[in-house]
Amino acid sequence: MRSRRTSIEIIADILEVVSSGSGSKSSIMKNVNLSEGLTEKYLSILKDKGLIKQKDSSFVLTEKGQQILSNFREIRKLELRLDELLNSTLNELS
Repeated sequence: MRSRRTSIEIIADILEVVSSGSGSKSSIMKNVNLSEGLTEKYLSILKDKGLIKQKDSSFVLTEKGQQILSNFREIRKLELRLDELLNSTLNELS
C-alpha cells in the first residue's frame, strides 16, 4: 500500500477542493492535508500554470483549471476500472 501521494495527486486534490467552493488557503491545507509551506508551494505552481486565480481571499479555478480537473477525474475513473479488471482477471486465474 502506498503512503505517499505524487505531486500530480496533490494537485488534483487541490483542484477538487477549490472546485467545491472551499478555496481559502486554510481550507485547502485542511482538506488536502498539507503543511502551510507545501500549500504555498502548490498554490504558486497552480497560479503560475494558470489553473487557479485568487479572488478576494480565496482561490477559484480558471477555465484551464476546470479542464485539467476534468482530465484528472477521467484518469481516476480509468484507474478504478483498470483495478476492477485486474482483480477480476486475477480471481479467474486462481
